[in-house]
Amino acid sequence: MYALVDCNNFFVSCERTLDPSLEGKPVVVLSNNDGCVVSRSKEAKDLGIPMAAPAFKYKDLFKQHDVKSFSAKFELYNYKSQQVINISKSYVLEYEIYSIDELFLDLSGFKYVNIRDYCLEIKNEIQAKENIPVSIGIAPTKTLCKVANRIVKDFPDQFDGVYTLDTPEKIEKALKWLNIGDVWGIGRKLAAKMHDSGVYKAWDLLQKPEIWVRKIMGIHGVRMINELKGIRQLELDAPSAKKSIAVTRSFMSMLTTKEEVRERVETFGMYCSEKLRKQNTCCKMITVFVQTNRFRKDLPEYKNAITRLLHNPTNSSILIGRVVNELFEEIYRDGFHYKRAGVIVNDFVPENERLISLFEEDTQNQHLPVMKAMDAMNKKFGKDKVRLGSMSGENTFGRAKLSPEYEAFLKNNTLPEANFRFH
Repeated sequence: MYALVDCNNFFVSCERTLDPSLEGKPVVVLSNNDGCVVSRSKEAKDLGIPMAAPAFKYKDLFKQHDVKSFSAKFELYNYKSQQVINISKSYVLEYEIYSIDELFLDLSGFKYVNIRDYCLEIKNEIQAKENIPVSIGIAPTKTLCKVANRIVKDFPDQFDGVYTLDTPEKIEKALKWLNIGDVWGIGRKLAAKMHDSGVYKAWDLLQKPEIWVRKIMGIHGVRMINELKGIRQLELDAPSAKKSIAVTRSFMSMLTTKEEVRERVETFGMYCSEKLRKQNTCCKMITVFVQTNRFRKDLPEYKNAITRLLHNPTNSSILIGRVVNELFEEIYRDGFHYKRAGVIVNDFVPENERLISLFEEDTQNQHLPVMKAMDAMNKKFGKDKVRLGSMSGENTFGRAKLSPEYEAFLKNNTLPEANFRFH
């Protein structure tokens, strides 16, 4: 059996750990430029506020219903996520971190343990120690865990935060209830295709012949069918190094001067190089992009991106910063209001397996001791305490709605760098 531990309205729950008076009130958390809603409390959902709603369009509704809105505090969320993970993984031998607010636990071998009671212990310990509410779905496969978890969230008063799909009867009932668009791995476009073929519930998909499933979804669809039947197809994934790293941001306000945009882009390059060193890899490809605000039709629009292949793979902030600056010079154009920019590095090789060009000087090894020392000092004293001269040290996240409670929390805690992905 697997269990999926999923934090409820995670970002909002983290906000409520700072300010308990937010309990029972409509709360939303905004994206890193305070532009869109990325997390909603149940009360906010009941008001009809959709996910990814542009905050400016719902300003009047926020005011009318006293909806509390906060800038995203990624350092706090990462910290709380690590605490939840540490508690959960202490109960098992094998686990998989799926995203910042979800992880799978392998409960194989727990033959003489009441699994539901065991997961209730996990849920209660997380609530008691971190004040983060979680839902836990238990099932024979990861896909069914997602189904069980959704049942918990949709019927919170019936299952005390934990639900088990452990019999064919329960599985059939759940799949006849679940909309096809809510099946893990089926997106909006694929759901529309399913509707055209008369598939509206997950159970309807199981009634289709395998040849039809292969035609519509390929081998992925066959695996999904088996997972929904309770036949395990997806094992827990071991943590692996990233295959690409991107640091991209929307600016809090549009930038119009070249040096302002340059400083932000070079800083993004520095962060990419730090992440490369963290996983002991070097990149062979660097991409830089800039773009204006596509929603401002009254302003001229411009976007561009450029990529360079490196003859000598590197993770040096100095070398990556130099390349980023050269690429930026090629794509920057005066006269525009820039809203977003980013740096992407990919095509990685292990740090100790670099193949270098005979025709270009390689200074990677000269820079590496300095880079490692800089990383160690920043880890000890805080992010960006030691940085290159081109970096201003200003936060790259545009956040205007930080609460006083969070400012106090930061003074009393050293938080790890945010490092997570969304699903």
